[in-house]
Amino acid sequence: MLKNVLFTILCLFTLQAVKAGVPDSLVVYLKNSGKKVSSKDSADFYRIILPPDTTADKDLYRVFEYYPNGKIKSVATSYTATDFPVLDGVCIDYFRNGKRKSTSTYKNGALSGEQTNYYPNGKVYDILKIEPSNLWYNDAYYRGYSQQVWGTQKVTVVELRDSLGNVLTSKGTGHIIVYDQDFKTIKEEGDLKNNKQEGEWKGKFADSVEYICNFHKDELKSGTAYTKSGHQYSFKKITVQPVFSDGRDEFFYFIKKNLQYPESARKRKVAGSVLVGFDVETNGTVSNVKVVRGILKSLDDEAVRVVSLSPLWVPGYVFGIPIITHNTVSVNFSPY
Repeated sequence: MLKNVLFTILCLFTLQAVKAGVPDSLVVYLKNSGKKVSSKDSADFYRIILPPDTTADKDLYRVFEYYPNGKIKSVATSYTATDFPVLDGVCIDYFRNGKRKSTSTYKNGALSGEQTNYYPNGKVYDILKIEPSNLWYNDAYYRGYSQQVWGTQKVTVVELRDSLGNVLTSKGTGHIIVYDQDFKTIKEEGDLKNNKQEGEWKGKFADSVEYICNFHKDELKSGTAYTKSGHQYSFKKITVQPVFSDGRDEFFYFIKKNLQYPESARKRKVAGSVLVGFDVETNGTVSNVKVVRGILKSLDDEAVRVVSLSPLWVPGYVFGIPIITHNTVSVNFSPY
């Protein structure tokens, strides 16, 4: 009880300190996607970064996040006092009802060690072990709602329980149930054996697709997806990235062949790369071509023009279903 009272006092102090204009404090308003917005009214949550507590750790800034109603969302520490801090140390996340959502440890901005996730009723959901790896992992199938864990981090399940506290998985073997962020819907479930997917896994994707995957020692053997519209798709890979119809090298050759260096930029010897973003539609056509990072308007316009001329691509797929994917390409300009 005393611990909760002290924590409430700390949160109140944080808000008062910001309102009082404590030097070096920073307030950032954010959407759940991570996009910055200009005001609290349009934000899903807001982040307050305060100077280090010299009585605890003089090198780490204090990071507090709040829901729009003022309830605490997370408490952490960071090496930096920037809009997007580099977390280091213990981070505690909270549900909107005030109960703890997860306890994690960060090292240099990356999750490290054990992470404990909780149900909204306060009971433990799972305990994960997170460690760096030189291999590429995609642990979406047994890491619950901890969507930030991916890439070159290996995740193993120490334990997973149901909402009543019954153990379903221990030491990487047992039954896994993956929920959405609010624990209202089951997204996927299946069995693990020695931290590898085994047998039949069932799940839902984008509220309109149900799928069944068959695994052996983490290797997908076969899969079938069913849409609400009645279509059925078979697949051997869960995700397939879009590719240019004649291959990556041919796409760069196409750009080089069709690129027209603006004469005004050539005379000024302006050189550099324009980063262009574009979508590959489900029929393979390119759309929504925009400059992500430009250097000069005439060069930016030419980069957009040439990418817009692209021939057909082979679209990306998820569970055997073609999807719209966003991509980027660097268009290089040199006057020589």
